Amino acid sequence: MTTSKTKVAIYARVNQEQEGLDTQLQALRAYCEANGKEIYAEYVDEGVSGMSMEGRHSLQRLLEDAEKQEFHEVVVWKINRLARKSVDFLTMIHKLDELEIAFRSITENFENSTPIGKFALQMMAAVTELELAGGEDGRHDQ
Repeated sequence: MTTSKTKVAIYARVNQEQEGLDTQLQALRAYCEANGKEIYAEYVDEGVSGMSMEGRHSLQRLLEDAEKQEFHEVVVWKINRLARKSVDFLTMIHKLDELEIAFRSITENFENSTPIGKFALQMMAAVTELELAGGEDGRHDQ
């Protein structure tokens, strides 16, 4: 009897000021390998801000593939890679939840499959937006 691995979509994003795309992708691949997950596809947006969903072609493709039920889970390095605005982040998480697609941030160890996980994600989305406004460290990171 063979057991099928959970198919995951990896999403990574860097803006023009950041380095670390390779670091994100290596960590995400290692997470999937260590946890017996099959990578369906890697969706990567380079040189774009997380402030808006516009211009993020790989993210749009990920969401289209989610609608088609091509994978079971979305895995990111940090939640701010998916979105920097709470409303965008929570809208995407809600849509994934409706499609019964799990979400996981590997560095923050958050997921949306439990009530506590959903609550923690909502709080982290607010913190991410606060950081964007320069609340924690004064940077205006995108």
